[in-house]
Amino acid sequence: MLYNLRQELLAGIRAATSDAGYDYEVDQSAIELEDITDEEKGEFSSPISFSIAAAAGAPPVDVAETIADAHRSNGLPAEVEAVTVEGGHINYHADTTDLADATLSTILRDGSEYGTRTDADPDTILADVSSPNIAKPLHVGHLRNTILSDAVMNILEARGHDVTRDNHLGDWGVQFGNLMHEYTEFGDEATLEDDAIEHLLDLYQQFEQRDSMLADLEDDETVTDQFADAVTEERDYHADSGKEWFTRLEQGDEDATALWERFRTVSIDRFKQTYDDLDVAFDVWNGESFYAQEGWNDVIIEKAIENDVAMRGEGESVYIPVYPDDYENVGDPQAADVDASLDRARQMREANDDLEDADFDPFYIVKSDGSTLYGTRDLATIEYRIEEYDADQSVYVVANEQNQYFQQLFVAARKMGYNDIKLKHIDYGLISLPEGSMSTRKGQIITAREVLDRAQDRAEEIIAEKGRIDDAEAQSVATKIALATIKYEMVAAKRERDTTFDIDESVALEGDTGPYVQYAATRGYSILDGADAAPEIDDLDPSVFNDTDVELLFELARYPLVLERCEERYDAAPLAHYLLQLAHVFNSFYHKNAVLDAENARTERLLLTKATTQIFDNGLGLLGIDVLEEM
Repeated sequence: MLYNLRQELLAGIRAATSDAGYDYEVDQSAIELEDITDEEKGEFSSPISFSIAAAAGAPPVDVAETIADAHRSNGLPAEVEAVTVEGGHINYHADTTDLADATLSTILRDGSEYGTRTDADPDTILADVSSPNIAKPLHVGHLRNTILSDAVMNILEARGHDVTRDNHLGDWGVQFGNLMHEYTEFGDEATLEDDAIEHLLDLYQQFEQRDSMLADLEDDETVTDQFADAVTEERDYHADSGKEWFTRLEQGDEDATALWERFRTVSIDRFKQTYDDLDVAFDVWNGESFYAQEGWNDVIIEKAIENDVAMRGEGESVYIPVYPDDYENVGDPQAADVDASLDRARQMREANDDLEDADFDPFYIVKSDGSTLYGTRDLATIEYRIEEYDADQSVYVVANEQNQYFQQLFVAARKMGYNDIKLKHIDYGLISLPEGSMSTRKGQIITAREVLDRAQDRAEEIIAEKGRIDDAEAQSVATKIALATIKYEMVAAKRERDTTFDIDESVALEGDTGPYVQYAATRGYSILDGADAAPEIDDLDPSVFNDTDVELLFELARYPLVLERCEERYDAAPLAHYLLQLAHVFNSFYHKNAVLDAENARTERLLLTKATTQIFDNGLGLLGIDVLEEM
């Protein structure tokens, strides 16, 4: 198959380059997969001659010919029938018979394991996934995080890594002190019992809106001094009360802890209902509170001060200075190069009265009032994961609004001495519906539940229009179509970009949608159900394949390479796009070729169909999407 063939070609071209007399480090980019319909380029090509020629001052065609000759002399893989040179590119042409036999036999033998990898020494990966704040409903942004992270972690596991999914809840911080203040002032017990999350959200938004209103009044020059003083006093009262509640929580006060635990419990209960509907699960739920209550925050603060990587600031504040030249390659433990010394920061502080004028960013781990921050708890998380899991990677699936924060966190972690762990921020763009963007503080929020219900309703409408499924099964099928709609859109969109999710367009059985891919898989099952018996791979005769058969075969062979790309990029989008392309190619195969009624290639096309349904099962399964045998 193409994955193994690519690895063989990579090893062969390394040897050929050396034998041709070129001192050049050959990496994975030296072998590129080409479009099967471009016969001149072959299935694989290498542009390596251009880089070597530029350094050697020689024509790329001459370099390519020399390397190709060396590769021929050393021996080509069995699946390659020829190597040619075109315009400086070295092109490898696969033997269709060998490729067909190797690909189909591997898919049908490996089944659900096709494309996966077993690693004798896998990376231990701890991943922050979903990570909603308590006391608020899951919204459409959490859907993207939850679905994207689930797919990426599924792929990393399939590629041999040991993954632990941590739903790193936002359940600690002064905002919960504000919420406790608001609840004790304005909360209603009966409403909390009836609909806890909605009531807490209302209180949260009420606090933020009142604070914003008071801030505007403070800035209003038309009000009297007496009124302005009253506004400031009122605003300080609410802010100070919130801080006091959070301080009590951090100190283990019984009343504050009991109230916080109630907020947390009702939130998790509501979250689990949505996670169950999404068919998503987590290994641990170590929220920010875990690190505060179990003493890991104290470990970080003491370690930073004792190791002389942190400075004391105003009040009780403590921060780690981050210099402008600390950021490069900071996620990679092998390439990171940070300055852990405080000498530069101390000199800057002496030269500048105001910290803001110093040429470094302070990464605070203690605020001026003595309370901790996100940064404290995130450093504590890294410490915990190294100590308790011996983690090789700490991965964070968080929106790209936090890009700068994570760069600073990673610098601070390196200065703390965490130099043997990879730190990876899997960022993604914000998502909205056509109605517009959302803001929890302003009261504009599109909940995950709303999105799921709307997708379900639209799927049920489509099923009713088609009229192919019994009423008894319609709701179950509609649920699976609705989930396919949402999950496919959440992972297929370019990860780093903001995107708008249109439910009506995405539920369609035609077009670039999840249900379209589902329907292609269903068609495959329908063909197989019409066969008397499943053919055996020993009956395969690749000589009867036409161009359409070969194009489908080539797509099937690409699957492991796609998973490799997903692994490299920490992204499920390449898999989503591949499955859509496979659906297009399979539908073309189905329309152009007879399968059950084929005179000469019935066995071969049934084998292709069986292999295709297997890959749909595998790939959609990694995206968390069910294949339907009837739609």
